Amino acid sequence: MPLRSAPLPRMAGHLSFMRAQTKAIGDVRPGDLAVLGVPFEDTSAPHAGQSLAPRALRETSVYFGWHANPQFSHPVDIDARQDISTDGLHERLCDLGDIASGSEDSIHVSLKAATSQISRNGACAIILGGSDRMSETVQSALPNCQTAQLGGTPDDARDFHVAPLPNGRGTPCNKDTAAQRAAFSRWRDASRPLFVRFDLSVFETSLSALCDQPRLGGCDLETVMQWLELLGQQEVSAIMLTGLNPNRPGMGVVKVGQRLMVTALLAFIYARLGFGIENPGCQTSKEYVLI
Repeated sequence: MPLRSAPLPRMAGHLSFMRAQTKAIGDVRPGDLAVLGVPFEDTSAPHAGQSLAPRALRETSVYFGWHANPQFSHPVDIDARQDISTDGLHERLCDLGDIASGSEDSIHVSLKAATSQISRNGACAIILGGSDRMSETVQSALPNCQTAQLGGTPDDARDFHVAPLPNGRGTPCNKDTAAQRAAFSRWRDASRPLFVRFDLSVFETSLSALCDQPRLGGCDLETVMQWLELLGQQEVSAIMLTGLNPNRPGMGVVKVGQRLMVTALLAFIYARLGFGIENPGCQTSKEYVLI
């Protein structure tokens, strides 16, 4: 039987984020985006299954595997009918695997050490999975960092919050994106590391009604992508994807949460690596539809 020369089908091959190359943490280079999984079960959550989030996000990301393939690195924005230049993505995006399983304390120690090393190497960590306490661990690995949080419950008034969950203090959700972006510019201190927490609860209920923290209000996908694109233009040291429980009834079938999070995360990845749409306003006849 001849060897297959075409791209592997999604269900075959080694599973990595967007079919990215795998690396050891010591091989991460400045400017890289290093994906790290945290298969941790949050015992304080209302439903078990958070430890499955890293694998679920990786499986969904394979839909976009051609974006990171050196042979097929020119996907098309179907809505805008424009080429998206992703040359070099396969060189700068890498997957480090998962934090080794163990006691809760050992996982926190490993996560802090890995985040710190990735930051020292001049790269950005994309952390799949986590919890409130895990995010505190990441913050402790980035001394004097600022934290921007999309969704989730606000814990620190010094952080920048986008569509936070109600916390009993009457925290309003400012729907004026332009005003919030201006406020972000005033808040951001470029001399300090930036940590981003991207929680599934940022999405409006009609999009993700099955998350562990259902809410009223929230953002649509386009707004979340705009925020992640803005954040991707900053020198982000780490971004953590939290709130996904693919084991919730219904979530494992329709895969709503992971599809929303991976699709929105692409805006951050492209902005962080300096990619974008080529020749705005110029239509193309090519379309690579990922189905």
